Amino acid sequence: MKVIGSAAKTAYYLKKMQIIYPHWRLQYKIKCRSTENELSNWLGCSEMKRNQPIAIIAREQISGFGQNSRSWFSPKGGIWLSAAYPIFSQKFSSEIFSLSLAIKLCQMLRKENIKVNLKWPNDIFFDSKKLIGFLPRVLTRGKEIIYVRIGLGMNFLNKTPLEGISLAKVLRTKNISEYYWTAKILKAFHDSIDCNDRKEYVIQEANKFLTKSILPKGFSPNEWKIKDVDSNGNLRIYNLTKEKVLTRF
Repeated sequence: MKVIGSAAKTAYYLKKMQIIYPHWRLQYKIKCRSTENELSNWLGCSEMKRNQPIAIIAREQISGFGQNSRSWFSPKGGIWLSAAYPIFSQKFSSEIFSLSLAIKLCQMLRKENIKVNLKWPNDIFFDSKKLIGFLPRVLTRGKEIIYVRIGLGMNFLNKTPLEGISLAKVLRTKNISEYYWTAKILKAFHDSIDCNDRKEYVIQEANKFLTKSILPKGFSPNEWKIKDVDSNGNLRIYNLTKEKVLTRF
């Protein structure tokens, strides 16, 4: 089988990994301002079709952004992507979407003997350093969810800030394939959709992977401790006098 081009190489690995294979439409960019903007433009001029998720992958982002519009450091060597998955259903559980993706990313890495944890709600950490971050969104029409989308960054072969770590550093090798790992991420996205109707399972797995040593921004570890993820996907924290519930949305 002859495989040519970045999109074709990623699609090749996807086909090898998935028995039930949705027909991904993929675009690669050498450099762009933001894959999120590129994805929005693509969705604006192309109808989302059933069983046809789409993704844009960039080798470098100039103006990437994460949660609360914070700047997202996205140099060459990382995997930076935005993807949208068609849902067309009223039954999809939006409140656990972020967690379902988080647990599938954790499972993906643990299968490769990389011991990662979930920093609630949408960061994947190796020890005390960030390996993956993602930003989930849900698009609706009336009561129907049309599609879900993510912006995701994985430190791969790139240099990272002090608070981050690359997969190359974790594995102690630069001999890793970006196409293989991009395909694994897209498969994890697919699998997160597939398990969305298993809420109890998602919550149970989230608590299994949850790190209790890294609190969300704005909460001091001297004052607060993490209890667990509750049945609605919220984070429960506590101190000597009270308990607080943090919501994702």
